[in-house]
Amino acid sequence: MISADIASFICFSGFLLGVVILLILILANSKRPYYNFLLSLCIFSFTYLMFVSGLIWSGLIIEVPHFFRTASPVIYLIAPAAFLYVRAILEEEEKFKLIDIIHFLPALLHFLEMAPFFFQSAEIKIGILQSIFIDPDYSLAMYEGLLPTNVHAFLKTGIGLVYFLSQFYIIGKYKRKYTPLDSYEAKVVNWLMWFTLILTVSYTLLFIGLLINDENNTVQHFLTVLIGIALLIILGFLFFQPQILYGLSDFSESENLAEDIFSKVANKPSLSLSINQIKDYQHNIEEYLESKKPYLNCDFRMQNMVEDTGIPRHHLSAVINTTFKQNFSSLINEYRINYIEKNINSKAWTNLSIEGIGIEAGFKSRSTFLEVFKKQTGMTPSEFLNKASQL
Repeated sequence: MISADIASFICFSGFLLGVVILLILILANSKRPYYNFLLSLCIFSFTYLMFVSGLIWSGLIIEVPHFFRTASPVIYLIAPAAFLYVRAILEEEEKFKLIDIIHFLPALLHFLEMAPFFFQSAEIKIGILQSIFIDPDYSLAMYEGLLPTNVHAFLKTGIGLVYFLSQFYIIGKYKRKYTPLDSYEAKVVNWLMWFTLILTVSYTLLFIGLLINDENNTVQHFLTVLIGIALLIILGFLFFQPQILYGLSDFSESENLAEDIFSKVANKPSLSLSINQIKDYQHNIEEYLESKKPYLNCDFRMQNMVEDTGIPRHHLSAVINTTFKQNFSSLINEYRINYIEKNINSKAWTNLSIEGIGIEAGFKSRSTFLEVFKKQTGMTPSEFLNKASQL
């Protein structure tokens, strides 16, 4: 049996480190991209689980009984948040899709199922906790909601494993499609692989532990500590990988490199780019985009521009951020909208639908096209078409 002191120490350590990581994710990155929100949600869920587990292991839960079972619905958030985080990075998603609500329905339904128990008095919860401390099996036989606790334990781990296997699939698909990866992409993909692997191993061991008939709950206690250690590994990895915490942003942005260029413009020595190099890069980028129109390909990525222009990725990224005052995706979408504005009255486009116009300009989805168009022009495509037809 693992010492309660060791278990509570690991749980509270995970909680404290998790809080630090969350503060960095929320406060340090002013851009707060969508995928950072998803990573924050995943880390928060783990962190809250460790907090409540620490209360239980230390016995402090008796002092704050209303925290009892509150982590149960939150656990359902870990796997979908992790999956959507990986997908958002690899598919360059910039906002939450309405259909993705379905991923969080298990957490919502379980919360509603548990709601009557959450509103029970502290005395009732203390009585249940005291019974569990005497007989741990009493916990697994309880029906605070519609389903017994052990059923939810299997559901959480089973659903989690499905999500994590899906993560491996989309990571593998990305690697096959965009091989060879440049050094920065390789680092990001490597992080996503380790992130997914740690979650998969943890949930697999937890699932096996649930299948073992262990009267003393030794295996379950060990696995609880293992989950805490897994969280510490993930958090430690994040803590020493600032480019993840401060924002990957489509594999393209580097705050340090951007500052590098600004410093160079200010005539500070010991930096890699001269003002003339920056101007040359800017000219090459503009000429390339205007003459080749690579943005009309919906699969066009920064790596393609790196290969076609010969500009190193880190230089390309920094010049776009500082000279064009936006990231790679925003720059490409700007060119796509400009292309539409120039060709809106073209005879070849006469019979195209709104979606068809977006596709012609290189947009992958209707929703992204509508959002970007409205943001840049202040009008919907339909409004713009009506205005253009009157000219």
